[in-house]
Amino acid sequence: MTNYFEKAKEYKDQLIENRRSLHQMPETGLSLPNTKKFVMEKLKALGLEVKELGESGLSVLIEGEKGDGKCILVRADMDALPMKEESGLPFSATGDKAHTCGHDLHAAIAISAAEMLIKEKKNFKGKVKIMFQPAEEIFEGSKMMIEEGILENPKVDVAIALHTALDEEPGSVEYNEGYFTTSCDNFKINIKGKGGHGAYPHTTIDPINAAFNIYQNFMELVGREAPPQETVTLTFGMMSAGSNSNIIPETAELQGTLRTYSPEVRKNLKARMQDIVDGVMKTTRSEINLDFFAGVPSLLSDPKLTAELVGYIKKTNPELKLIPNMQIMASEDMALVAERVPTTYFMLNSKVEGNNFSHHNPGVEFNEDALPIGLGLIVTSAIDWLNNN
Repeated sequence: MTNYFEKAKEYKDQLIENRRSLHQMPETGLSLPNTKKFVMEKLKALGLEVKELGESGLSVLIEGEKGDGKCILVRADMDALPMKEESGLPFSATGDKAHTCGHDLHAAIAISAAEMLIKEKKNFKGKVKIMFQPAEEIFEGSKMMIEEGILENPKVDVAIALHTALDEEPGSVEYNEGYFTTSCDNFKINIKGKGGHGAYPHTTIDPINAAFNIYQNFMELVGREAPPQETVTLTFGMMSAGSNSNIIPETAELQGTLRTYSPEVRKNLKARMQDIVDGVMKTTRSEINLDFFAGVPSLLSDPKLTAELVGYIKKTNPELKLIPNMQIMASEDMALVAERVPTTYFMLNSKVEGNNFSHHNPGVEFNEDALPIGLGLIVTSAIDWLNNN
């Protein structure tokens, strides 16, 4: 049996080179022209036909030569974040965008996975479809690529994805047989009242009063309407109203986020949030609009598929530390794929010793020693699953 973790070590220089190139061209959202061009050129140099899906979405298909079989999807996101990098690395990005979430590592691993799978075609049956995705950070890329047909032609049977983690230095991988990431529902509340002089509040409709009513009632939802055994966070990150101490303003605005692992709790709390808004609107005589402007469900790492893939990894690389029962409060639009096909999500530990910054921090660094481990994990999972299913 071929040990793909050992073979992946041969790709380390390539992985680092591609990662550093991608690191210096950070782009955000759906528009990734330079990243897209770079990835396309690498894939076409391998002799692959690259399919474009929507704005900046790419996919390639690698067919095994051992016969017909199923299709496994490998997802790699490629977008960066709108911030200036402060890592001090010699290959730091310049400008106002930076790869502070590690998506440059994900894309580099996927490029090398394509090459490695081509060279291993004689050793597996079925098909591997690789999905290079933009706009994960704004929860738009996965949705777009699903609408553009990434899960069809050929139809995808299962999917896998990995993401950098910063809990340990390279040598370990985190997973969960169940919900891995929380759902995320970002919301905006616009309140329109009637402005006036602070000395005559009875002649006004105070939007600040309405805003505080909503704030207090929303906070009580977590403590009184969410089951105690469920993880839920409801956070307000923005509240804006007024311009002077003695003027009651015309409008107020609040923004926040709701997160939970449970789809049922998510559905119920969103409905109750609307109930509260409707009630406050009636009691305060203000006009209020609640808008859930961005959201994704919790990502279910399919228990059966995950246990199977972890078994292959343990057998091939018993020295790799596998950390079970991991859940994170961050959200991930791979959840939209997981709603449609069984999916496994892995977290690849990539901590740099002495660097204690988190994801999305301008000073964060990622340990490139993790790259071959991620490559070995992807190729092992894909080939062993196809050959055994």
